[in-house]
Parts: sequence; C-alpha cells; structure tokens
Amino acid sequence: MSREVLVIGAGLAGLNCAKILKEKGFQVKILEASSRSGGRMATDFVDGFTLDHGFQVVNPAYTELISNNVVEKLDLTPLPKGIEIQIGNRFMLLGDPRKSLSYLPGDLSARSGNLLEKLRFVQFLIRKAPEGDLGTALNGAGVFYQRVIRNFLMGVFLSDPDFVSAGMAKELLYWFVKGNPGLPRTGAQALPNALAQDLEIEFDTRVTKITESGVVTNDGVRKSDFVVVAADEVFARELLNQKSVQMNSSTTWYHAVELGEVESKHLRLDASHGAVNTIALSNVVRDYAPSGKTLISTTTLKNQSEEQIKSVLSRIWQIPESKFQYIKHYEIRNSLPKHPPGKPLLSPVKVSERVFAAGDYLAVPSQQGALLSGRLAAEALSAKS
Repeated sequence: MSREVLVIGAGLAGLNCAKILKEKGFQVKILEASSRSGGRMATDFVDGFTLDHGFQVVNPAYTELISNNVVEKLDLTPLPKGIEIQIGNRFMLLGDPRKSLSYLPGDLSARSGNLLEKLRFVQFLIRKAPEGDLGTALNGAGVFYQRVIRNFLMGVFLSDPDFVSAGMAKELLYWFVKGNPGLPRTGAQALPNALAQDLEIEFDTRVTKITESGVVTNDGVRKSDFVVVAADEVFARELLNQKSVQMNSSTTWYHAVELGEVESKHLRLDASHGAVNTIALSNVVRDYAPSGKTLISTTTLKNQSEEQIKSVLSRIWQIPESKFQYIKHYEIRNSLPKHPPGKPLLSPVKVSERVFAAGDYLAVPSQQGALLSGRLAAEALSAKS
C-alpha cells in the first residue's frame, strides 16, 4: 500500500516535490491556499496585455528545469544577453560578446570600468567564492562593479547587492553566464502550469495546523503519513514554529506606449532615476501587448506614486510623460528571501520524522533553488519511508 503525502503549497518547490514523490509511487495531494498554482509566479491578462506579478524570466539552463522536461513546453523567447545602462548623459550597451559583437565597445570602454576591474570580476566568477558579503568580495572591481554589476544585481536580489552572500551571488551569476533567460509566450505562470499537469491539487484550502496524523485546514482534518511544508516562506515558518525569514519587497509597474515609441529589446538600468530596471516586454514577445501598443515593465524598490513613476520612465526612455499609459502595478511584499553572508547555499529540509520543508529560502533564492529544494525534500522523505 502506497504511503500518503500532503504537500502544503503549489509553488515551484511544492510542485516539484509532489511530482517526484508521485513518480516514486507515493499518493500525493497538494493543498493550495489560493485559487491557482505557482506561488510568486503569477500572470494576469488585462485588456490584451500579459502582466506577470514581478518581472520574471526563465533560465532554460537550470538543471531542475531540464530534468523536468518542461523547457520546450514554455515556448521561450530569449532576451538579448546584454543591458543598457546610463553612464553620464547617455546609455551604453554592454553584454556577452559571444552573442553579439555589438557589445564589445561598451564592454571595452573605460567608462564602464577599466580592464583590471573587469579582470577582477572574471576572477571572482572562476575562483572559489570568498566568505562574507558581495560588496567586500568585489571591492577590487571598482567602477565596473559599482556602475554595472551592482545595478544589474539590484534587480536580481531586489536589495542592495553589497550586503548579500558572495557565495550566493556567485551561484546566481554562474547561471546567468551559463544560460540565456527568456520569456514564456503566455507569461511566467506557464512554468508552474506545466509542472502542475497530472498532479492532484486542492485549491482554496488553507492549512492552519500540522498534527501528529496530518493537518487541519479551513474545511476539516486531513490525514497523511508525511507532510511537506512548501508554502510561502513567511507562512511556512509560522506553521513550523520557526524563526521568521527576512524578505525583500518590490513593486512592478506596467505602462503602455504607442508601438514604435520604444524600440529597444534590452533591459535598461538606471537606479539613479528611481527604477531598478525597465524593459519593453512586447518588443521581445509581441503577444505581451495588443496590436499597436508596446508594454513596458518597470521594477522599483521604493514606494512611488504613478506620477513619480511616469517622470522616472520619461527620463529613462527619453520620451514625454504623456506618452505612458498606466495599466497596472503590483506591490509584492514578499518578493524574495534575503540571503545574507553566512547563510549556507543549502539548508536542511527535514523538520521531523514525518515533516519536511521546501522553498527557495532553504536554497539559493531563485527558480532553480525552489525546484531543487522540492527535489531534496522528496528525496529525504522517500529515504525515510
């Protein structure tokens, strides 16, 4: 007789855990508090626009995505492997010269940092990660780190990169170098939707307590042999009576302009103007906006009004404020778990003999980390049965 497992939460960690356990012969049911799967990966469709809850890309190089055979189901369009960043009074294009020689002038320009600084950054990537924070580890990269890498990573970590773990930062940078992130044709939620296929998920079911024989939910008691807590980080820690996880917050704004007003496909950075990054998504995937429109996504870390954001966008894209049509914005209170120096790249997933945990707060804060933690929880549970 197969053993029963209840997985709490249908985010990436919970979905991957459930999928692996099902393949191992367990009877698995996912209990999801909301009306959809995906956790932080959510997509809305508003008046012909595709709006993700946060600017999210999918890296097809992630080993957990490859092992799940889902990449081909996402219909990914790769983003250009470069960025546009304002240095002085103009934007400079920098990127991976293996993809396009058009990046070479910016890569070699002293305005983006001298050659020694860039070599020190490469050394950081290929050597063992030092202990401590990223700011200290890349102090020798000087202007190149401060003007380019730091500004880029602010949008990755949704916090000041100076104070994150150097080891964690190196791990995520490795994946950016290795892969070419892209946009799913139907939005970021396409990934959890693909993982959720053939899994039993009970929506609108909130777990309030873990018991010796199962869980208590908003509509009754559920019994099981094992429980995997893969809910959002804050709620998971409450359920497990563990110390809370520090989280970063962010806001993603969506505006439309007339087709042709913005022609760039690159991520544009200019933290000095109040936005972490901004990009014309529908220039990459045309389906993200209706005919005649261009959809622009902008990420900020500070609370700003609609008028302030339009002013920021006008300065960055160098077109009048009146050109930007507000669509929607998402204030994401718990965007990403913090990963300070000293925190390991992998934390234990076993809570007790019958309770396990999964989530990217137990690994590297990323899709890869969430999926990997789900796998590790499934493997640890399976080894106990």
